[in-house]
Amino acid sequence: MKGLLGLSAQTRTRPLLLLGGGQALSAGLTLAYGKLTALYVPPAVWGEYSLLFAGLTLAHGLLITPTIQSYKAALARFPAPSTTAAYARLLGLLYTTLMPALALAAGLYFQNPVFGLIWLAAVGQGLYQFGNESLNAAGRHRPFVLVQLAYALATLLGFGMLLLLGLTTTPTGLWLLLAGVNGLFAGLALWRLRSRQPLPRAAAAERAARWREYRHFVGPLLGLAGWNWLLNYADRYLIRYYLTDADVGQYTMGYSLGSKVLLLVAPLLALLSPRLLRMRADGLPASAANPLLLHYLIRYLLVGGLGCGLFWAGQSFFGSLLLADRYRAAFTIGPIVAVGYLSLTGIHLLELKWYTFAQTRYIRWHTIAGTVLNLALNVLLIPRLGITGAALATALGFAGQLGLVLLLFRPTQTNASA
Repeated sequence: MKGLLGLSAQTRTRPLLLLGGGQALSAGLTLAYGKLTALYVPPAVWGEYSLLFAGLTLAHGLLITPTIQSYKAALARFPAPSTTAAYARLLGLLYTTLMPALALAAGLYFQNPVFGLIWLAAVGQGLYQFGNESLNAAGRHRPFVLVQLAYALATLLGFGMLLLLGLTTTPTGLWLLLAGVNGLFAGLALWRLRSRQPLPRAAAAERAARWREYRHFVGPLLGLAGWNWLLNYADRYLIRYYLTDADVGQYTMGYSLGSKVLLLVAPLLALLSPRLLRMRADGLPASAANPLLLHYLIRYLLVGGLGCGLFWAGQSFFGSLLLADRYRAAFTIGPIVAVGYLSLTGIHLLELKWYTFAQTRYIRWHTIAGTVLNLALNVLLIPRLGITGAALATALGFAGQLGLVLLLFRPTQTNASA
């Protein structure tokens, strides 16, 4: 078994316990933040904020997320100091040209200065994520966990400050919080990167090779980002079209609670990502990752399935404990979304191979198919069942998508790289 999974059981367990324990503490802080927002933010305000946040996610997914994914893959082929320097400069260029241009255009179109805060929040989020991914790729699990814990704690404390200032009843106050916390941790990430290494420039040959790989890697993901956004956020706009901002708020609050299943898979992603990078750096074929990922997927689905069953059985208890009576309509949404997110996080686990070995065409195929299925289910169910219909569309859509991913995953056993 050691040969199959790459490391001894004791060596595997130690970092997993560290990551899992840290994630559990982060989850507790995140749930406390969710409780406070449910108590003090009206559903209509939360709905308006959520729609704006979905717009930020689209811009971020188109420009930033593919770049960070490419950075992680490049670390397997190029020296870490020069690669980190190159991608830091690239992110800086994106954040000082395209992102502020988008924020300015949106602000002028909607005549709302809050888009300036949205741009600041996006910059902070990307740089914070970039810094944390560098820790994860280097296998530095302890600082990775500590930064996540500090971020969750800072968000909770920041919301307390909003309460004292009386800013929780406006979307602007929530954007001030996000921009402030993200900016703080972006600064920490940049300081940490520069203090560990001088971030040198690479030789011309290395820069040319890395640029070719970047274009090869990111090209398929640009179109994919739009499909991914539709898959994860179009339901909010459909609810707003058929219903109201308050319904968006109710749905988003329940959706946020159900999506906490992501916290279960995060330690596995953090644990397995460096291991897959080492496989590629050692010249192993993509098929070498299959036993490792399937080993963890089966156990993850069993444990996560049990958790979703308990969540459904105690939905009234958990809803009252973690939300508030003003969000009672969200109590049923959470467990249904959790079932969908169990499938989605299983997909994320298998996608590690496709990202690491640049087999992004498989990600494109299943994402497009999943988006079409999800949108069709939302259009069919929201007019009939309201926000419960949107939650059912999420659960059924992601389950169908996972089935397709498993079909695509198995035939790639003999493929080395795309």
